[in-house]
Amino acid sequence: MNQRHRLVLMPGFDGTGKLFASIIPLLEQHFELSIVTYPELDSFTDYVDCARGQLPEAAGFSLLAESFSGPVALTLMAQQPGRFGPSVLAATFARSPLPALTRIANYVPEKVFSIGALSEFCLDVCDIEDEDISETQPLPMNVMEQLDGVLLKHRISVFSRIDISALLPDIDAPVLYLRAVQDRIVGETDAQMIEEYLPDAHRVDIDAPHLLLQTRPQQCAELIINHLQTHN
Repeated sequence: MNQRHRLVLMPGFDGTGKLFASIIPLLEQHFELSIVTYPELDSFTDYVDCARGQLPEAAGFSLLAESFSGPVALTLMAQQPGRFGPSVLAATFARSPLPALTRIANYVPEKVFSIGALSEFCLDVCDIEDEDISETQPLPMNVMEQLDGVLLKHRISVFSRIDISALLPDIDAPVLYLRAVQDRIVGETDAQMIEEYLPDAHRVDIDAPHLLLQTRPQQCAELIINHLQTHN
């Protein structure tokens, strides 16, 4: 490509973008990168509006959305067809994969979302082992420990109500869907929904846990680079 293509990274549940640390050096050699971040917001619509406000003005850029940001990215692409270039979804969904579990958050005291308990729980659910994380990347637990428990509880509540599956047929951008085979959060049914209802979707299964961009950065980067350069 003569001009560096713009790639916008959209983070998972932490909302900070810090967990992109291991894949950024692999992608910034090929693309101009920017990262969406989320403050404390009241609703899913607010998250969509917040992300939209951080996007480039010129059309044709790509999105790389993981986990929680997947439905945000899909909503943006459905609302503005023709604005987005080839994009990538990683370990994500169109409908909340754990609605019953996440709705419980509405009735649980904030103290249950304390730093230690929550970060340990997240690592267990995401099935992360020490050997999965490189020395140059911040540990997921360290990132989670910087987040407020009340904020996380509210995000889980918002997460439980997400269902944008009806928007999928309206998306015209070529989408690469990276599915983590060992994912304990996003299941095969969630992956099939995106694969079947997106008009131009290509799925690749990766032997990894939910945080596949963090645990398989080299493999993911190669797939992302190939997808974006092939369709530009």
